[in-house]
Amino acid sequence: METDVLTEKLLNAARAGELFRVRYFGGSTPGAERQLRPISVEDGKVRALCMLSGETKSFVIAKMEEVIQCVPSARAMPLSDTAATFESVEEILLHHQSALESQGWVVQVDGKSVSLHRTFKNGKLVQAPDVALSFESETYDSVFDGEQVVEANRRERSRPWTLHGKNKTTKTFTDLAKAQSTFLAWANELAPITAK
Repeated sequence: METDVLTEKLLNAARAGELFRVRYFGGSTPGAERQLRPISVEDGKVRALCMLSGETKSFVIAKMEEVIQCVPSARAMPLSDTAATFESVEEILLHHQSALESQGWVVQVDGKSVSLHRTFKNGKLVQAPDVALSFESETYDSVFDGEQVVEANRRERSRPWTLHGKNKTTKTFTDLAKAQSTFLAWANELAPITAK
């Protein structure tokens, strides 16, 4: 039944030439979100332009689900404690965003920074994140020069990755590989929806 509804939505997107956002639980990155521009739908598959890769591919409809804002994945598995390391925030989210959303998080990305937010009972976003991983390459001292506060002594940070967590001691890291395992552990620990 669910596949029939999704098939109809994909057909409608193909007719209208619209983008359609899905989580695809096949291919090399199961559970990753993809923006698709459906071209045709038949025999349980959709032929679509994948906006991530820029290639036209066939996707099995039974292996996908529609992404609906603030609704966690029904198919994603909880975050694993694997030791996989990723090169960027985007790559971490490519592999873990579905699991994070299934735990009740609203994920926000800003450049090299990512934050995890709860929602109020009415569905509105809590502005202050419960977990936030940010990148700042430089730091400086604020000095009062007699008239105003100015930046002084600008320098490169030796530990540019900073991890904040609700009721947690802020941690800094030299590289993303070291920061990501703690980020994912805190996401699991502080998750609004506990994995069953």
